[in-house]
Amino acid sequence: MDGQGRPEAGLSRRMLGVAAVAVTAGALIPGTALAATVSLSGWRLTLPVNSSGQPTGNAAVTLNPAVVRSPWLVRNSDGSLTFWAPTHGATTTNSKHARTELVSNSDFTAGSGSHTLSATLKVQQLPSAHDIIIGQIHCSGSKSSIPLLMLHYNNGTISVVVRTNPTVPGTDSATVLTGVPLNATFSYTITANGSSFVTSASYNGRSGSKTITMNSSFKGFPVRWQAGDYQQSDVSTTDTGGGRMTITALSKS
Repeated sequence: MDGQGRPEAGLSRRMLGVAAVAVTAGALIPGTALAATVSLSGWRLTLPVNSSGQPTGNAAVTLNPAVVRSPWLVRNSDGSLTFWAPTHGATTTNSKHARTELVSNSDFTAGSGSHTLSATLKVQQLPSAHDIIIGQIHCSGSKSSIPLLMLHYNNGTISVVVRTNPTVPGTDSATVLTGVPLNATFSYTITANGSSFVTSASYNGRSGSKTITMNSSFKGFPVRWQAGDYQQSDVSTTDTGGGRMTITALSKS
């Protein structure tokens, strides 16, 4: 497929079976020296395509373990990863928004211990909603339809949104940092530290940090990290836009 998500010949055949996980960082030129390769170890990858490999309908392709899959996830010559999620892509259950997103293969327990997700990235293209979720703490197991924490990049503003109750709609939100333009490299860190979440971001010598308390009703829930391009425009067959971003560093604990 090309950079706008149009299907290329033979993709549906390659998406299925063993071949879907056989490709590794094939976009690299043999012998190319990498400054800092972003590791895919410990992640699986959700793609915005259906079971036939087409970017429409219900998302049905998850690569586990995660590997590059053009045009959705591309390994660049410097070792970074570029994510593309078209507005018209396939969507997961309970979502109206297509995504190309890494999902951690390891859960942790909400309200217990200290756990951190850190990334360095740049957002290169926004969907019509001007909003991409770039990092999450998401419930797992039987509660997998519930997001707990979502980190948004919206028109240059980085904000954090935390669900206040697993059964009743409602969120707490806070602005972490403003004035981060497209194509500018910035960093963020999310720390789940017992009963609170500390979210920080930095760009061009400026930084911001916000702390939000976790509602006790989430304590003991299995949760996981998610990171990547969860663009926030509702699915549309006529919208040729989407979200594009490049991650140059990524770690979780």
